[in-house]
Amino acid sequence: MKLDELENAAILVDDGEGSAKALVARDTGMIHLLNDEYMDEEAPLPGQIEAGGNYVPVPAASELGLGRALMQRFGAGHLAGDQQRLQEIFARQDPYDRFSRLLEERGLLDAWYGFREKETRVALEAWCRQHGLIFQ
Repeated sequence: MKLDELENAAILVDDGEGSAKALVARDTGMIHLLNDEYMDEEAPLPGQIEAGGNYVPVPAASELGLGRALMQRFGAGHLAGDQQRLQEIFARQDPYDRFSRLLEERGLLDAWYGFREKETRVALEAWCRQHGLIFQ
């Protein structure tokens, strides 16, 4: 399975707030996306999905320490002088755009992208190993 597809699935689960699910087939590595409005017609699930069997539920990005938690870790390490502003940013529902603007103002966008890529890869690889999944 491709880690970028797994990341997208984890974000979908996170954004779905309980209505979206993603499952990884152990035998094929295919990611099946399910939510109230969408059923993946290219990768339909078989009728029976047994718990602990061939399918592993993809956790929400927040459960992997990604998303908001990752932004907060970066901010703590790179924006020590902006703690008040970071608190205001993270107090809002969707902080990503405001966080990105702050990083752009401080010339830290490239550092953030590198940090996010590395930390995301580490978290996803660890999750795959934990569940016996092969990743690329």
